[in-house]
Amino acid sequence: MSRRAARCLAILCLLLFLPGCWDVKDVDNRLLETAIGIEPAGGDRVRVWMRFPLPQSQDGAHKDFFVIKQEGSTVIEAIDQLRLRLPKSLDMSQNQSIFLDQALAKKGFMPYLEFTIRDRTVPLDSLIAITTGGMKSIFERPNPTGELSGIYTKLFFERYGGGTSQKNVVSLWEIFRGYYDPLEDCLVPVLVTDSETIFRVAGNAFFKNDAMVGMISPEETLIYEIVTGKMSPFEIETADKMNLKILNSSADIDTDMRSGKPVIRIHAKLSMTLMDSARGIDIKAEHLEASINRLIEQRAAAVFRMTQAQESDIFGLGNRFRGKVPPSQYDRWSKLYSKATLEFKLDSELRNTGLQLRRRPFINPSKEK
Repeated sequence: MSRRAARCLAILCLLLFLPGCWDVKDVDNRLLETAIGIEPAGGDRVRVWMRFPLPQSQDGAHKDFFVIKQEGSTVIEAIDQLRLRLPKSLDMSQNQSIFLDQALAKKGFMPYLEFTIRDRTVPLDSLIAITTGGMKSIFERPNPTGELSGIYTKLFFERYGGGTSQKNVVSLWEIFRGYYDPLEDCLVPVLVTDSETIFRVAGNAFFKNDAMVGMISPEETLIYEIVTGKMSPFEIETADKMNLKILNSSADIDTDMRSGKPVIRIHAKLSMTLMDSARGIDIKAEHLEASINRLIEQRAAAVFRMTQAQESDIFGLGNRFRGKVPPSQYDRWSKLYSKATLEFKLDSELRNTGLQLRRRPFINPSKEK
């Protein structure tokens, strides 16, 4: 083959990649939505909310976002109806978060979120949250700190922003992983409207299959963070009116099968430092460590009871039994988890207490009589 013919053949091969770009619409002809809300609309119908960021006006007199809502018998039908109303092409590739009403979550999220997998237009790293109180205030109020639509929710949950251990962050792909994996279930944050900051965390919902079956408080979420190794180093725990900063944590998990029942032993360790004392009293490290151990162990026992009663393994402990339970029994793991023997032991270490302000009658007299 001559050099000229080889060059022509190479050019023809490159032309094969061009048709994939011809159907892409110009960005000026697309509306990029950044947040989706799904709530019941009466009967079997649903209402879909969408929020679009807009270029901010020069005079600042107008909102920097556009909100639209649409009802339909299914989520897909509502989205199709939205497309008929919009002057530009609907683009969901920049979505940042999906809000699902708690009433729908209790029925099961699959009928309302399955479109994201089948349509493949919504990013799988979109954040998921359960909401109560309706979508109106969440979607129609401007962000109090000035971020664009969708970015506020990302910053609220992500650890590089305002995320803490009490704000469990869950992506779209993680909630489907928990649904399709019989050896673990998912934990999704529950938001309620707030008069100053749009919303706040009320707790974290746990699921069995795709239905919400219960909720743990933000304080109880600390147990989930410790066991799963997601603990934030900036979490503050209070015991005996002392503020403590948890610097790091670790958990050793030992599993076994006895008489056909799982036996799970969790040995957690916390390293802490003292932030302040509310009463300025002398502090004994041993007493404070014992108080923290007792508080968190009692809280862990309560969380284990709740999740076992609902057969929801939010900790993913079933994955540690893959070599001990035959694959044919994986579908029975929720039943096995509910009957498992769970032991949680905590050893905390107070690394330093800093300078202690002792009470002296002539410097800071007690107000207590």
